[in-house]
Amino acid sequence: MAAVYSGISFKLKSKTTSWEDKLKLAHFAWISHQCFLPNKEQVLLDWARQSLVAFYKKKLELQEDIVERLWVYVDNILHSRRLQNLLKNGKTINLQISLVKIINEKIEEFSLSGSQRSICAILSCCQGILSAPALAVIYTAKPELIVALLSQLCWSACRQPEGAMTAKLFEVIHLALDHYLKLQQQQANPRRVFGDMTGHLFQPCLVLRHLLLGGTWTQASQGQLWQVLSRDIRSKIDAVLRGGVFRYDLLSSYKEELLEQQQENVKMGVLKNLLTPMDTVITRLVEPDYVKSDLHALVVASSVSLLYRLFLDSYLKEENQFLCFQVLPRLFGCLQISHLQEGQMEALSLSDWTTELLAVEQLLNLVATSNIYNVAADRIRHGETQFHFYRRVAELLINHSQASVPAWFRCLKILMSLNHLILEPDLDDLLSSAWIDAEVTEFRAKKAQEVLINTVFQTYAKLRQMPQLFQELLEVICRPAAEALRQPLLASGLSMALCACFLELPLSQILDTWSLVLDKFQSLVMPCLQSDTDMAFKAMSLSSLLHCIMFNMQSLDNNMPLPIIRRTQCMMERMLRELVKPLLGLLLDLWSPEPEPWQQKVSDSALLLSYTWAQVDTTLSLHCSQYYSLAVSLARAALDSSNLPLLLPGVETELWKKVEKCIAQSRSLSRYCLEQLYLQKVKRTLIRTSSQSKEALQTLRFDTAHILDSSRDCLSQKTVTAWDRQVSTMNESLYPVAHWHLIVSNLTVLIPYLCLNDVRYVATVLLRTLPTSKAQGSLAPGESYVTLEKISTALLHSPLFPEMQSLYSAFLTCIIAKCSNILCSGAHNDLSLSQQLPWLFGKDYHTLVAHWETRLAKVGSEGVEPRGEIAQNFLSMVKSGFPIKLHEDQLKDLLELFDVISALHLDSLWPSYHVHLFFLLFSMAVSTLGHCSCPLALQFLVKCYQLLSGLQRGRNARSVFRVMYVSDIFEVVLTSLLQASAEFQVREDDPAWLQLLQVSGVFLEQLMQMLIQAKLSLVLNFGKITAFLSKYSKGASSKELNIQNLRSRQLLLVALTKLCQSLGPCVKERRQLLEAPAALPELLQQAMMQMGAMLQLCLVPGTTGCRRRLPSVLLSAVPTLLEVDLSQHLREGQPKIAQVVDTDRALLSHVTLYQDVYTQLLEELPALSGNTQSFQAALRFLTLFLLAPEFHSKESSVFASIFYSVQKVLTGPCIPAPVTQDTEPHLGALLTQMFKAETTEHFGMVLQSILQGLDVTQAWRSDLQVVLCAIRLLNLLLKCPLSGEKASLLWRSCPQIVTALMLQHREACQEQPVALVVVEPILEVLAVLLRKGEESISNPHHVNLAFNILLTVPLEHLKPREFGSVFLKTHNVLFSILQCHSKVMLKAIPSFLNSFNRLLLSVLHEGRQKDQGSMDDLPVVLECARLVERMYSHIATRAEEFTTFSPFLVAQYVTEVQKVTLYPPVKNLLQEGIYLILDLCMERDIQFLRASLQSGARDVFKDLHSDYLKYHKAKHEGEKRYTA
Repeated sequence: MAAVYSGISFKLKSKTTSWEDKLKLAHFAWISHQCFLPNKEQVLLDWARQSLVAFYKKKLELQEDIVERLWVYVDNILHSRRLQNLLKNGKTINLQISLVKIINEKIEEFSLSGSQRSICAILSCCQGILSAPALAVIYTAKPELIVALLSQLCWSACRQPEGAMTAKLFEVIHLALDHYLKLQQQQANPRRVFGDMTGHLFQPCLVLRHLLLGGTWTQASQGQLWQVLSRDIRSKIDAVLRGGVFRYDLLSSYKEELLEQQQENVKMGVLKNLLTPMDTVITRLVEPDYVKSDLHALVVASSVSLLYRLFLDSYLKEENQFLCFQVLPRLFGCLQISHLQEGQMEALSLSDWTTELLAVEQLLNLVATSNIYNVAADRIRHGETQFHFYRRVAELLINHSQASVPAWFRCLKILMSLNHLILEPDLDDLLSSAWIDAEVTEFRAKKAQEVLINTVFQTYAKLRQMPQLFQELLEVICRPAAEALRQPLLASGLSMALCACFLELPLSQILDTWSLVLDKFQSLVMPCLQSDTDMAFKAMSLSSLLHCIMFNMQSLDNNMPLPIIRRTQCMMERMLRELVKPLLGLLLDLWSPEPEPWQQKVSDSALLLSYTWAQVDTTLSLHCSQYYSLAVSLARAALDSSNLPLLLPGVETELWKKVEKCIAQSRSLSRYCLEQLYLQKVKRTLIRTSSQSKEALQTLRFDTAHILDSSRDCLSQKTVTAWDRQVSTMNESLYPVAHWHLIVSNLTVLIPYLCLNDVRYVATVLLRTLPTSKAQGSLAPGESYVTLEKISTALLHSPLFPEMQSLYSAFLTCIIAKCSNILCSGAHNDLSLSQQLPWLFGKDYHTLVAHWETRLAKVGSEGVEPRGEIAQNFLSMVKSGFPIKLHEDQLKDLLELFDVISALHLDSLWPSYHVHLFFLLFSMAVSTLGHCSCPLALQFLVKCYQLLSGLQRGRNARSVFRVMYVSDIFEVVLTSLLQASAEFQVREDDPAWLQLLQVSGVFLEQLMQMLIQAKLSLVLNFGKITAFLSKYSKGASSKELNIQNLRSRQLLLVALTKLCQSLGPCVKERRQLLEAPAALPELLQQAMMQMGAMLQLCLVPGTTGCRRRLPSVLLSAVPTLLEVDLSQHLREGQPKIAQVVDTDRALLSHVTLYQDVYTQLLEELPALSGNTQSFQAALRFLTLFLLAPEFHSKESSVFASIFYSVQKVLTGPCIPAPVTQDTEPHLGALLTQMFKAETTEHFGMVLQSILQGLDVTQAWRSDLQVVLCAIRLLNLLLKCPLSGEKASLLWRSCPQIVTALMLQHREACQEQPVALVVVEPILEVLAVLLRKGEESISNPHHVNLAFNILLTVPLEHLKPREFGSVFLKTHNVLFSILQCHSKVMLKAIPSFLNSFNRLLLSVLHEGRQKDQGSMDDLPVVLECARLVERMYSHIATRAEEFTTFSPFLVAQYVTEVQKVTLYPPVKNLLQEGIYLILDLCMERDIQFLRASLQSGARDVFKDLHSDYLKYHKAKHEGEKRYTA
């Protein structure tokens, strides 16, 4: 048969056979096993190749579709599995260069003209060739072919940004780069490699890399695979550029070119003609024709930093630092901005500036991080070559200010960090363009500006040259300028930076700076203030600067040198005499009824300086007894004998009245400062008058009222503006926020002296300014911007708020009044309603409070007054339809108020307030809900009962029962809920309905618990409750009383459940004390019977014949009934249920019920695991069921059934972590009971199941859930109390368990991405195993296996939450080894330290300061840093074991910490830990570290050791002095 097809090769070559038939025959010949051709694969491939070559050389005419099909045919052969198998078996297939050349030519044609004829098939062929090493040799054997291919592929990608073949094109580029990289590494001729790179590949690679970095291919970039491919291609391009342009054997050429050294005797070898590699690179980079003009500048800008980085990666060594610098000016010269002349700012657009400045920033960053610039070496060896270049860059940046571009600020910041002298000649222009005159509005630019100015401040503070800096700053401020257009001088960020610097400066420097500002104010500003708006604005700027200096300087104390104290006092006197008083005088002399802008600014300046002076004077006099306050001395010299302080010393009260009159209508800084002055006066009065005289009290009341009354109208409306808490930024729109901030911040001072009306006003404003939604969150501790809502929310949640009783009561009064008004608006016109519900309709709230106080006093402890009146009123109104009907809008308003009430501390209200609020909430809970949506009505009722429960947990909860019996409250609540449930159109398993059942049940249970605790007529109250429930239970079974719907039955079941839960333990406890009344057990028995009957009613089969899935409320009822049942019938003398089965028919029916529920739970337990409450109830029932073997079936093992059901739960695909944590104790209790009740064989079955689940084959089968189930089960098993044979069996299996955990961990870590879902539980269970096995694990090898796990735990490339979780679990394992297996740890200290070092490195990496991104993740890192510090402290306590290793721990720390800039809180925590290790180091260890550390690490260690001696060691030595 084979002979039949042997002539195919002749037919393929025959001219008479049509091409259609030839292609069919060729395809048949390839796929058919019956066709015999010698060397068939080569023959068919050669035929297709020859046909294509002949066509492209014009020797053969073919139609386009035939050519396309020929390429597809070749592609099918190249990608066929048959060919791949042949190549693997060693068979040789020759492709011939002619085919490869055609492929290259067609790709070149595609890149130049965009011709897409057959291009998809050609690219696929190319991919097939490059994918097979045996075929790819055709390219790698001739390097020029792969170079040409790679060049044209890159150009094709660059010139065809979107297309159907984009994905295929990049796959081929990826393969081609792989092959070229290998070829490049094997190439021994650097000249040839450099020539290929610069001649063919340099430009297309740079353009392609730029486009990839900019995300040009949006359609292809969907999905993670493309991102990975894009990243791989970029990294390979970097490797190709480095290997071709910056080879190590080109170093001598770069040195000769860049350092201009004449080395005549050096043998150049192959490099004798290659003398200027850098010139070649730069020439090729800046050539204009290889890319479009609009893209050229972008490519150059993104390439210069890349090339510089690659150069540094290749050649940076200590001896090559100057060589590395010499490249920098050359690359910088490629940028457009390097050729700008002064005044040519418009030559570039804003986007061009952004691109160019980002490139400059990256270049300068590389200089800074690589330590290329050494100031001393540059000056001594190189004649300040580097310095002059950086000066040129600085001049260029300052002459072409770009304050809207964040990178401009960052470039200047790096230059300042390199050497402050670079910017010092242009310091005035820098301060002007980057700060004073900068128009910065965009957030990122503002942040960059703050970092730059902060760096300037810190630099000059460290140099102790702050006065020189301020000299330049004052010159800039006082220059002629349009001041009104300038932004505020000290915004929040800049102010905080300046404050931090002042705190570190010696006081003499601050006094010099203060004097400078004062001199400038007096000499330049004061003489020209009148009618000069610009000068008035300058006065305001200088005033805010003085305010900042004086508020943030070090305070004087008695240890200060006397000259400093005297000088400070002189400065204070001079400022008051020469500046503050003249400004106030000018204000009064020139004020007009309608003030001009300059007058307003003079007013702001005068009042700000007055307030600042008064505050500082008070602070200095308090802290330093040698400082004599001018206020005190002037008061003594005054004729007035009053001891009360003035607003400002030397300024009479009459003068202040005139000032107040001038600024009466002002709503700006001057008004705010006047309020601050009055506040200072209040504080000084409180300090001076030890016994408050009548005059002092009168003054205090007047001043506090004045602060409040000065701006009442400004808080009448809400404002959403935010204030940064800096006085210099305040304006009219921000004044309400500042005024409210002042009042709230000082309420503890003001409240005792405010009259009742003022306190009510503050409470009203507080309620009005609270946010209407939770989205407008509260004020964070470190947050700089405040709004009215944030301030009010912070006060509401403050622990001091309840302590201010008058304000707290007034606020509560406001809320109650508002709630009452809403309720009254829904009341019907019923004249008797005001008598029945007096707490709603009373106009005078204080009269109502007095009414409750009188009523509570009358009742007394014995309850003389009958309490049924209110109960009867409520019951009659509820049964006939409550006369208050609330609609949707009213419910929404009340819910907003409920959120406010929820934030209050309701546990310490006075009895009258408590009772009033209770009955107000109670009235709302039983109100008729009108045409409202069911979800809103349910939400309202849930909130009502939550608040009632919270209120009844308070101190005066029993005062409610002096007005109304518990049983009456119970009856009203349940009657109201039963009526409401009949009207709700909601499903019985709706979460909102189930939540209402839960919270109402909690409230009812709380009532009954309080009844038991207070022993308030137990038999009477419980008897009424039981009788009431009995009536409704009978109604439910006899189809009366309108409780046929399941919701009503659920309510009754909840009530019966809570009754049994409360009464059962009470009866049991009293029976043990032999004091139980006979009636209580009887009542409990009745409740049990009713509850059992109600459960039977609720468990009626559904329409399909199967039982309904039990809602959580029903599940919680069944274990309650079983628990009470067991406590009733399994008492002493009656151990067997069989003894009472015949006499107790109720119990018999309950047994059936329990068995039915048990069967149902076994089936539904996995489904219930998603609901915490249902799952907990189910587990509780199963635990109780195990206690009663008489209920168990003889046919099957209860242990096995429950265990397999639990196993199904733990194997579930998605059990939420919170659910697992909440239910873990209940699962543990169930397993404990199972192991206690059953034999060792059953325990062995569980252990065998765990070992099978941990077998590594489960991971190989990807059976993740089985592995997780085994780990969870092991975790639960370890937490069960075991003894005897069971404990022995567990610890004999320990070696297998630890080994299995290690293998599972290894498999999980090898997955991509790492399977954290397995890693974390393994770490958790390993920590428990090590802790529990402290006495039982005897083999050190098994503990050492834990180190194998710790050393491979993934701590990189994790999300913050994942990182925190993995870190904590890893730390716990390490800590368990340290604490519980110290002997093993001593023999494996290197492994221990390596594991700990991984934790340290991860914290350093995560805790570094990032250029972009928020600080939201910082708390996670701080917690991890705290754990590292804690581990350091534990290591330090074991001084004997770790003394030898202490210098290595320190060296490890400083070596790593020098590589990153940490957030200060993280750094502080780690330093506190390393200080403890330094305590273990001896002097020889310190000398060893100083000698052996590298230069950068040595500097870090020097600072660390200095801080250690200054802060840590000195402090502890000081403590030792007081130690006996």
